Amino acid sequence: MVKRIIDTIFLVITWVAIIGLVGSYTAPYVDPNVFYFSSLLGLAYHYLLIANLLLFFYWLVRWKRMAIISFLVILAGYPFLRGYYGFNSRSLPETSCDIEVMSYNIRQLNLYGNKSLKGITDYIETFKGDFVCLQEFPRKGVGLQHFPSYVDYHSKGDVAILSRRPILHRGNITFPKGCSAACVYGDIVLERDTVRVYCVHLESYRLGKKEQQIYQELRDGNSEDIQQGVRTLLQRLVLANKNRAKEATAIKNHMRKSPYPIILCGDFNDTPLSYPYHVLHEDMLDSFIEKGHGLGNTYIGEFPSFRIDHILHTPSLQTVAYTRDTIRCSDHYAIRAKILLK
Repeated sequence: MVKRIIDTIFLVITWVAIIGLVGSYTAPYVDPNVFYFSSLLGLAYHYLLIANLLLFFYWLVRWKRMAIISFLVILAGYPFLRGYYGFNSRSLPETSCDIEVMSYNIRQLNLYGNKSLKGITDYIETFKGDFVCLQEFPRKGVGLQHFPSYVDYHSKGDVAILSRRPILHRGNITFPKGCSAACVYGDIVLERDTVRVYCVHLESYRLGKKEQQIYQELRDGNSEDIQQGVRTLLQRLVLANKNRAKEATAIKNHMRKSPYPIILCGDFNDTPLSYPYHVLHEDMLDSFIEKGHGLGNTYIGEFPSFRIDHILHTPSLQTVAYTRDTIRCSDHYAIRAKILLK
């Protein structure tokens, strides 16, 4: 009798978890400006997956048919899991390539003080690749003086492209009113071809100290007004999700007009299970999925760690190596890719 009651409780929990996980699978395909709930489920994918795995093992131990249903639902999400965990072998550092690129959110260079400023600038200077895409680049007072080994650069807003090769043509993308993204692009001349490089920083959640305190209280279970705290956080999440969808669409429309192969780098502030990533990834390849190894998280700040920094490119290019460096001078890890011209 007791086992039957416990199984009934777990059955209800399992179906809720399954519905949530299946709902998260819809996040890449549903514009949050049409229906925002899918985007929230997409953010919860990690936790929904873990919950479903635990419930699957429960039903497996109980030797119940529900284990089969749980397994099939988890298995259906394998293509999405590849966006979070790299199943490739480790990239070899000496791999030859035509292009080597880095993308790095440097959090205003000196937010942590002069030590971080020197750590970041030294790290970028020692990178021997062709160009670097930087997000949260200081808007004033910073140029190539910190990066003497780069011969050209283009910046606008809080994004910048540093290049060891000439930038033939450059520009930036404007976004709909109310959006706070930044995106610049430049056509970089290589030995055998020209590529168009986009550096993007999609809208963040802009959680201030008040929202961060609410999140900390919710996480610790100490919030006096949980309902109001959740409502405040959800409003910020929903607004940012809607704006990023508009920003991604604007960038994709611009990319479709490019006369050259494209490399898109940046901080999307969104995971692979999101509508903005899906829009930008359409007809493109993800360097992490191509050659990434292990857990791909790139954000290491106070909030949950996800893979929100990406390097995408057109299929006429081929990633031969991908690296996530673990330098801790910012609240993001730097990512690098070696790319061949097919």
